[in-house]
Amino acid sequence: MRFRDSLWDDSEPDYAPFLKYRKDRDRYFWRPSKKYLEAGYKIKTYDLGGSQGDGLDLERAAHCRALTREMLDWFDGEAKGRKAGTWGWLIGRYLSDEFSSFHDVLPQTQDKYRQMMGYIEKAIGNVLIEDTDFERIMRWKKSMLDKGRSTHYIKKWFTHWRLIVSHGIKIGNDHCSKVKAIREEVRIQNPPRRSNFATREQIDAIVTEADRTGRHHLSLAILMRFEFILRGVDVHGQWVKADTQQGGVRDGGQIWVDGLTWDMFDREVTQFTKVISKTRKSLTEPYTFTLEHTPDIRRRLLAIPRDQRTGPVITLANGKPPKNGVLSRGFKEILRAVNKSRAKSGLEPFPDELQIRDTRAGGITEAKSLVDPTTLQHAAQHTQGNTTAIYTRDRSGAANNVVEIRAKRG
Repeated sequence: MRFRDSLWDDSEPDYAPFLKYRKDRDRYFWRPSKKYLEAGYKIKTYDLGGSQGDGLDLERAAHCRALTREMLDWFDGEAKGRKAGTWGWLIGRYLSDEFSSFHDVLPQTQDKYRQMMGYIEKAIGNVLIEDTDFERIMRWKKSMLDKGRSTHYIKKWFTHWRLIVSHGIKIGNDHCSKVKAIREEVRIQNPPRRSNFATREQIDAIVTEADRTGRHHLSLAILMRFEFILRGVDVHGQWVKADTQQGGVRDGGQIWVDGLTWDMFDREVTQFTKVISKTRKSLTEPYTFTLEHTPDIRRRLLAIPRDQRTGPVITLANGKPPKNGVLSRGFKEILRAVNKSRAKSGLEPFPDELQIRDTRAGGITEAKSLVDPTTLQHAAQHTQGNTTAIYTRDRSGAANNVVEIRAKRG
């Protein structure tokens, strides 16, 4: 089966590879073809939930694309052989060695590393490490420039390649030390820092459109990220490889972790308590967030029936949390719809490059002019501040103070 380009770039929001519909059950499923099942892929059928005419076709399509990409990544790794002494071989060692620094980063970061390592291996996987010199490295850089790769991509490529070189040094590959010395003499331009952030006007418009199309889970996730300045992983969680973990919300070989669950809320849904995932090693005490100043969020939470208030808070029609990337793509689809509507009304469209991660940046930016740096630092769940003391006792108080001040201003 040949896949459309939109599998990777989401250019066709309605493209839904391997989508199946059971008429007798009025229910949708994702089921891979025989080729992948016979190769040993564990997810034989995935229940997407929903029924005909429920208005969630685009959401299901995005879910199908995410599941398909995940399967193809698995299949590519299974079918690929690596010759010893090549960069592809060293990439395999970096990803699999027991004491590799790869295992020190968070699961979501590991997924991003795997993706970037795949790009690197595709480009230089067959090149012998001992054949890598200054001229070859410069040809790699020139090739990316000739293909129109962005400064950001080239910097990211070489940054991840440096991780592979470092691992080679650690496991005793002599030539990696020489490659590192050469790499340090090669200038790689730094990309400009990302400056995008979502404004309250943009958030309101996107949430309204998401509600109109029945994506209430997306609206809730956006508002939680914006109002409480939370990272996405601390709101809707992430799917990671299950390994030896027991229990929890599972799907094939994956387990859902880090997101909001109903047991973090009090009985009356007036507050919730959360250990921040990114800083949990250095900030072990949980934050307590009050819902007193965010009535819209509380109303949305209370609208969820009591018998459904177990496990993850942000779930799709099938009752499971969204797969990694599904909400990000859903945000972009809603943004396009909002801009189309604004164009018809003669209004200036919102920036096309706006992403769901910019909602948290928007919350921080809005609060920046309202509170002191230390309060903002703790409201944003940071462990360090450039202009303030690192430690204060009332981190939860600071976070809730910021929410209250922003609510009064909004």
